[in-house]
Amino acid sequence: LMKPLSSPRLLIDLERRRYPYSGLGYYCRALEMGLREVGDSGLEYHFYAPRGAGGEGRVAFSPLHAFFNPIPRGFDLIHLTHQRQHYFPQLWGKPCLVTLHDLNFLTEPLAPKKREKLLRLVASNLRRATGIACISHYVKEDLMRHRELFELAEDLPVRVIHNGIFLPDEAHLASLPKPRLIPKAPYLLALGVLHEKKQQHLLIPMLAALPEELQLVLVYSEAKADYLECITSLVARYGLQERVHLMRAVGDEEKAQLLYHCRALVHPSMAEGFGLPVVEAMSLGKPLFLRPMTSLPEVGGAEAYYFRDVEPEAMASLVLEGLELHEREAERGQRLRERALLFDYRAMARGYQDLYTTLLERR
Repeated sequence: LMKPLSSPRLLIDLERRRYPYSGLGYYCRALEMGLREVGDSGLEYHFYAPRGAGGEGRVAFSPLHAFFNPIPRGFDLIHLTHQRQHYFPQLWGKPCLVTLHDLNFLTEPLAPKKREKLLRLVASNLRRATGIACISHYVKEDLMRHRELFELAEDLPVRVIHNGIFLPDEAHLASLPKPRLIPKAPYLLALGVLHEKKQQHLLIPMLAALPEELQLVLVYSEAKADYLECITSLVARYGLQERVHLMRAVGDEEKAQLLYHCRALVHPSMAEGFGLPVVEAMSLGKPLFLRPMTSLPEVGGAEAYYFRDVEPEAMASLVLEGLELHEREAERGQRLRERALLFDYRAMARGYQDLYTTLLERR
């Protein structure tokens, strides 16, 4: 159906699709796909995206927009899809929705100058917002704890919209031959950037305390050089070169197959705004081993196992106990799959669609 001439024009920021293997790149792709699929809302969507990303309605990204960006003048609402966006220095008075993924930089062990720089950037975006979407209740609570830093208006709409994923087709994955990158031995899987806050270094001594037949696959989209060196040094110190597999920039299909064939997801992160890998593993009924910190209990729920003690032997004991319990109680996997439906990418898109309408009505 043709939209009426008066349909509000929205610009959705997909600039992070330049980094397809990152969490933000995945989020942007899922948001675009969801908005295209959830049906006619009376809104006209345009997608600010790099070359090769975004189909119909694409508005071209340019690095020069970090200095001057006239594009917002043609739209009724701008959606900045992450709080560190800096390619929209001018909004020309247009209403703006900002998605807040986390405020981890406030508590991470950063150099004071770097923290101050990030604070200025995030505060600048949040102060310009006419609405904020938080990707978890934890993130919203964190924002409220620090609202004085950002000078938020009392009546500013702040809504929780959980991230959404593309739920995998288990039957399809089961029909595929195992690719070469899948280890022959049973393995635990960790997904995410290699960074101190993700705490993957805890998994190496934990693996040393586990039976030798278990291996570990660490998949990462990017890595801090010194932290990657820390991981490889630990692997060498514990003599685990044959049991630890480091894989960088794995494609979506290969990642899905790694998830399908793994014994469990191990995700010892201490700072998550949401935790997409948790939902990806949950959707395949895999056991989840998480830290009881930030947003992870909100996403993992009662079916996940939590590392409350991070000593290697305690972590290993929890993994062995959880794996045994999961094998014994088949309904645990089904409960995890059902919980994952809460985080479908179309549910996320409907949440944003509703918030766009609310903000346009307040205009």
